[in-house]
Amino acid sequence: MLKLSKKVEYGLMAAQYMAGCPDEIVSAKDIAQQFDISQALVAKVLQTLVRSGIIQSYHGANGGYLLAKPAYEVSVADVIQAIEGREGALVECQDTNHEQCSVHDSCTIRQPLSVLQERIIATFATMSIQELAQPNYTVQLEVS
Repeated sequence: MLKLSKKVEYGLMAAQYMAGCPDEIVSAKDIAQQFDISQALVAKVLQTLVRSGIIQSYHGANGGYLLAKPAYEVSVADVIQAIEGREGALVECQDTNHEQCSVHDSCTIRQPLSVLQERIIATFATMSIQELAQPNYTVQLEVS
C-alpha cells in the first residue's frame, strides 16, 4: 500500500504544529518533544522545508521556524514534493523507464494505475496543512 516516508511524516507533523500556532516561532526541539521524535531528523526536515520556501527560519537566541505562508496555502503535496522531490509512483514502471519492465507490452493495469496515481496526487494537492491542524478532522472522500 502507499506509504509516506518518515521524513514526509515529520515534515507534515512539523507543518501541522506550526499551523496550530501561526504567529509563534517554534524550534526543532519544540516539535521533537511534542511528537516524541528525533530532534536531529526534525532539524534536517525543517532545513529541507526552508530551502523549498514552505517555512522560514529565524536565527538567534529566540530563533526557530514559522510557516512562510498561511497554512491554507500550503498543501500536503507541497510538503511531499519538497521532501521527496516528486510525488512517488504506485508501481515501478511509473517511476522508471518502462523499457526495464518485463511485461510492458502486455500490461493491462498500467493505464488504470496511472489514473489512480493522478487521483492520489490531486487529493494531496487539495488538502491543506490548515486541514491537518484541525482537531478531529475527518476527510470527506468523493468517489467518482
